[in-house]
Amino acid sequence: MTNETDAWNSFFATGSVLDYLQYKSIQKAKHAADFEKDNGTEDEISDEGDHSQTTEYR
Repeated sequence: MTNETDAWNSFFATGSVLDYLQYKSIQKAKHAADFEKDNGTEDEISDEGDHSQTTEYR
């Protein structure tokens, strides 16, 4: 498998639609991996406690 730069250079040299599609698929996979890494457990709610405290009505 080639990297994003090699795929772009191949497309740039040939102008082939298949080379462009290969470049875009590599780019999309890279961005999806970056998105997954950035949106990992940091956004999860860490407090999953019981919250059994009741409201006091006066």
